[in-house]
Order: sequence, then C-alpha cells, then structure tokens
Amino acid sequence: MHQVKYGLFYDNHTHMENPDVGKDFDPEYFTDQVKRCGVDYVAFHARCNVGMAYYDTKIGIKHPALKYDLFGRLAKCCKKKGIALVAYLNGGISTMETVEHREWATHYMPGTDPFGKLTPFAITVCYNSPFRAHIIAMIKEIASNYPVDGFFIDCLGNYPCVCPTCVRMMKERGIDYTDEKAVREFARQSVLSYCDDIAKAVRKIIPDPMLYFNGPVFGTVKDKDTFFDCECLPTGGWGYEFLPTMAHYMRNIKPGTQILNMTGRFYSWGDFGGLRPAESLKFDLFYGLAHGMRPNVGGHFHPRGDKDQAVFDRIAEVYHELQKYDPWYEKAVNLADIALVYPQDNPELRSLMPIRSCVRMLEELKMQFDIVLADCDKSWDQYKLLILPEEVTITKQLEERIRAHIARGGAFFACGKNAAQEFGAELGIEYQGDSGMDPVFFRMHGDFEQGLDDMFLTLYAKASNAKLTSAKSSSRLVKPYYNKAWIGTHEIYYTPPQEETAMPFITVKGKCIWCAGDLFNGYANRGALHLRDIFRNIIASLLDKPLVKVGKLPACVRLIVTEQKKRLNVNLIAYAPEKRANVTVVEDPAAVVNGSFRILTAGRKIKRAYLAPDQKPVKFKTVGDYTEIKLPVFEGYALVVLE
Repeated sequence: MHQVKYGLFYDNHTHMENPDVGKDFDPEYFTDQVKRCGVDYVAFHARCNVGMAYYDTKIGIKHPALKYDLFGRLAKCCKKKGIALVAYLNGGISTMETVEHREWATHYMPGTDPFGKLTPFAITVCYNSPFRAHIIAMIKEIASNYPVDGFFIDCLGNYPCVCPTCVRMMKERGIDYTDEKAVREFARQSVLSYCDDIAKAVRKIIPDPMLYFNGPVFGTVKDKDTFFDCECLPTGGWGYEFLPTMAHYMRNIKPGTQILNMTGRFYSWGDFGGLRPAESLKFDLFYGLAHGMRPNVGGHFHPRGDKDQAVFDRIAEVYHELQKYDPWYEKAVNLADIALVYPQDNPELRSLMPIRSCVRMLEELKMQFDIVLADCDKSWDQYKLLILPEEVTITKQLEERIRAHIARGGAFFACGKNAAQEFGAELGIEYQGDSGMDPVFFRMHGDFEQGLDDMFLTLYAKASNAKLTSAKSSSRLVKPYYNKAWIGTHEIYYTPPQEETAMPFITVKGKCIWCAGDLFNGYANRGALHLRDIFRNIIASLLDKPLVKVGKLPACVRLIVTEQKKRLNVNLIAYAPEKRANVTVVEDPAAVVNGSFRILTAGRKIKRAYLAPDQKPVKFKTVGDYTEIKLPVFEGYALVVLE
C-alpha cells in the first residue's frame, strides 16, 4: 500500500444543470502542478454527492455535459507520473439516483431529519436498499478498469431509516422500529455491514488497497480502514479545538496505521472562491506533522477544470516549507507520560467539553500526553499519570484498567461525580450528592496553591459533595450567601461567597487526587487561569519528572516531543487563532522572544542541539536530569533537535 507523504483531496460535486463539465481540463498540466507541489497522493471524484460519474460508466449516471472520460485521463497521467490515485465515491448521498429510484432514499422517522433542503444531505440513501449493490458494482467497475490505489467512501452517516426493507429487517431481528434510539443503532450496524461488503469487494481486485470509510468513528472501522484521514477544516465548522483531540487520540487506535491530516485551502466545503493564507495552512499542517499526521489539503475542482494557478501556488509555497523538515518527521514517535482516558470511540469523544478543555489545558501547560481508550490494545504501562475528566462514562473495562494502573503504583487524577461514585475506595471518599451551591466557590490551602491569589475563587461550574473516608482534604468548598434564583418577586443574582464549608474541594490519598468541582467545564466556561494553575500544581505533585518543564513560553505555543533514533525533536508551534465576527481564523504567526524549556534527557548524552532544517546551533546545558534549551527568536514554527 502506498505510504503518503503529501496529499491533495479534490471535491467535484457538480449538478446536472452545469453545461461545461471538463471543458477546459488539461490532465497533463494538472498533474504537472501536483508534482511541482511535491504531492504523491491525490483523492479525486469518480462519483459525486449528486450521483454524477466522471468516467465512462456502464452502471451509474455519467454527467450529461462530460464528453470524455475525465477520471480515466487523470488516472493515466497519475500512473505515468508516480502519483497514487484514490477514487472518491459518495456512499451515503446520491441526489439524482434517488430521484430516479425513490426506494433507494432514506425514509426518516418523523421529526428525525436534521438536514433540511438546501444542503448536500437533502436526500440520503438507505444502506439496505439496492443502492448498496449499485455502489459496490461501480467500485468494482473502477477498480477493474482504472489504475487506482484504493477508495475513499464518504458521508456514511447513521441515517435512521424506516423504509419497508429496514422495518422488515428490524422486525426479523426483534428491534423496535418505533424507538428512535434502536433505529439509529440499527442504522449504525447497517453502515458497518455496508463497509464490510465494500472492503471485501475491493480486496478481491486490489490486494493491498488504500481504503477509508468517512463517517463511522475510527474505532468501529479500524479493521476495515487501511489508512485514516482526519477531516478538520477549522473555519468550516470543526473549529480549532477538534484537531488537538483527534491528534492525541488517533495514533493510539491502531498503531502503525498511516494517518492523513485533511484541512482545506478554502474557508468552507463547497467554497470555490476561498483561499486561506499560507500561515493559516501551515498552522494546521505543522501541528499534524508533529503528531505523525501527513498533510492533505482539500479543494474543490472547478467543473470546467480551470487552471487555478493561485491555488497551486499557495499549496506549493506551504508544502515546500514543510518538506524542508521531512528528515525529522520520518518514523518519529510521539512521547507521552500522561494519558487522558476514555471508554471507547464514539461521537461524544469529539465534542465532550471536559475532554476538549482538558486537552487545551494540557497543551497550554506543555504536557506530553495521549488520549487512550479502554478498549484499545495499547499497553498503558508507559503512563505515569492517568486523567479522568468529569462527565466521562465509566465502563467496566475502563474501571478495570484504571484500577490496574493504580495497583501498580501509577498516579490518578479525576474530577466530578462519576469518578467519586466509581473510585471512592481508591480516592478515599464517599460520594454524597451534588454540593447544592450555585455559584461554587472554593479556597485553596497549602497544597496546590502555588501562584494562586489568596482569596475566595470561583469554579464557574458545578461541584459534588463527598465525605472523607481515608483521604485528606487540601482545600474546601465555600458557600455563597444564597444561590442564584428567582424567588417570585425578584431575582437573586449577586451572590458573594460567605464562608468555608466542611465539603472538600481537593482530596488526596497517596497518588490519587480528586477534585469535587467540574474543573474542566469551569475552564471551558470562563477560561479562568486560576483553574489551570490548580491543574498545573496537581500534575506537578503527581509527576516528579515530567518529560517537559517550561521556562518561558507563551500559553499559545504548542510543544510536542518526538523521538527518532539517537535524537529528540521538540516541535514548537506558535500561532494564536483569533475570533473575527463569526469565525476563528489564523492570519499571522506569533513571535516568541526569550523562550526556554527543559526536556528530560536522563540516561542520554546530548552532543549537540540545533534548529532544523538549517542545523543552526542552539544554546543548551545540562541541569540534573534535564537539558535546558534557550531559544532564539522565532515566528510560527521551530524544530529543536537534540542529538
């Protein structure tokens, strides 16, 4: 299977009404520009959302305005120039085919269609209809007749279909077809069986294919996907908090699987007239490379095949900059001594606010961490500290792995109700219910108060109450004079803190620490730095020798450590996404002045330190088990190498 270095992904969704499809397309020019960018992988539409095919198909609907085999000509040029080509087919949307075959469309339960009419998802398909066989036949047709390396199958959502076929199948399996939750689970299982059928069909023709199913969460299709592609257009709805969660998690799903980092050259999918600045793209792609994700920039092919020279020039500019660092990305392994734990892959992992907030705090503190699942095969032995944010569902498997970690002497930090209920014995507490306070205040004493102001502080989230059994309390909750409320005649809004209670805020039992408050929700709600300071102090108490200690670096700088044979690489990414009107964007790199950090190098003899790619020497010295680095001024990205 092809191992991608630099990729391009092209949408090409074109309605039947367009008269100019392929009119100006020059595949020789197109692939010459692809090669100029240093790109070795292209994903391109063989069949689009609209249901139009761009090749000479005997099965599907070739676009009526297309007078030749566009995909075929592109495939021939890619083969000649050593560019891997993956054929895109939409497996969950087909506008025109479902117009002709209404029985192929999803029959939504009343009130469950979330999309509306002016969207590509206006008509989705039923995976149990003849559409399944139709798409598989097209896939076989393409795999047999064109030199493709594999397939990208898109939009495989769990559409809750109650068509006659699905209802019959649910009745046969004893599934309540009137229960929306049950119908959605049936739809999810239908997606997975659909992916199985596609994978089997492809492998009969292409022995070692590139194959990716976009829609199901990665953990449910890891045995079918042969590579992963993390679709994240930060200005197009994903935001800048999505990729960090995925980057720390995806490398642990199926170690050794190649991962692509798909951003977009534009501001939103379907945006023909957007071209993000180079620095904006660099931020996305440098970040991905630091986490072992290969760059993949998405765009939209103009139906005529216009020569979008400005787009190629921008991609060439960005990729040529990234390519200077290739020797330091090759077979680099991310180091981590902390794990944020979660039960299994599901949609909530991508959106749960305490997870996103915990990831952000750890990154701002320059901690080296993974997100690991209870059902993954990866050993947890490398992690000195496990973190369990509030609101995470604790499954039997997760509970067992956390207890095994604690039993072997590992450190554990948890927040909120779920942890108190499940791990009361390990934490030395007994859950007593909600604190009953709104707002929640606290006062720090002794432990964990370094850098905090000596006053009552606000949590900005809810808190639980617990009785100490074998833990000690390092600080306590503080009650307000009265809770926020409407009392019939007027509001109670201004609620100052009154006095400390007997309820603990932070509890300590050996290497197990619990926070009664929903710490990560509090940081997400207000970004209060005293909450991050508490988190920093707790980590410092549980990790005596973390991989990285920060001297002076702005919070916006991301620091990621990787290891290659006989060298450590420290990626420093300095950009600050800025909220503008309704969207967050990156325009300029941030400048870092007088930056410094220490990296744990005990047992290693550091012979030299330099900045890649020019190998300009960097000042360093040994301080105990650490090597201290003094950084020169840099903007945007710096890669410090210790050999």
